[in-house]
Amino acid sequence: MTAVVSVRDLRKRYRRGDPWAVDGVTFEVEAGQAFGLLGPNGAGKTSVVKIIAGLLRPDGGQISVFGSPPGDPQARTQLGFSPEDPDFPKFLRAPEVLDYFASLLGLEDADRKRRIPETLAFAGLEGERRQIRQFSKGMKQRLGIAQAILGRPKLLILDEPTADLDPLGRRDVRALIERLKQSGVAILLNSHLLSEVEQVCDTVAIMAKGRVLKEGTMGEVVPEGSNLEEVFVQLVEANQPQPDHMPSFITDARP
Repeated sequence: MTAVVSVRDLRKRYRRGDPWAVDGVTFEVEAGQAFGLLGPNGAGKTSVVKIIAGLLRPDGGQISVFGSPPGDPQARTQLGFSPEDPDFPKFLRAPEVLDYFASLLGLEDADRKRRIPETLAFAGLEGERRQIRQFSKGMKQRLGIAQAILGRPKLLILDEPTADLDPLGRRDVRALIERLKQSGVAILLNSHLLSEVEQVCDTVAIMAKGRVLKEGTMGEVVPEGSNLEEVFVQLVEANQPQPDHMPSFITDARP
């Protein structure tokens, strides 16, 4: 089976002389699979995601999306992307935002009339009439996921999709991922919430300092009797030991 996303020895840095933000990353994402890209802040996860989405150019390596280079128009029509911090025109309302994205997707009027209300209902925004400038971060996050699924993508990229959602919102996103996997959609999930990743992802890659420390199925990465958080902490601390920066006045026994 041809991989939906194939990444080989991917490299990226932002200024000459800087350390590599992405340093030799290799992995594949198959249809119907949820792939978790994990790592501490600054590990290079978001850079990898943006390169796959065609928003950044790599400095080395090979990468294909549906057999084409990132950003290829044909590949782009099959991709949905929800960024970590979605930002929409503040004077618009949620239905107007989705109608704009529907026009970019080239959806016919009949499809718009069916998909937009259903997508807003999934996002819990069907009765929302306020402008985006009055939305909370969680509401913007929901709208970001709504626009990402509007085009019925075959590859869905979710960058920290549940970071600002309440427990009910996280449950809904988990259910969405499971339903999309069953229909053959490939999911690339970048998240700090390891418990969420452990519940929905089939395969994970743990990154630090631009490199993949460990990659494989959940069973291969997490041994029996352990959990993803324990494995993550052990790998990352071994790669970049964390000094104790606790303020002295916290640990000082004196009053």
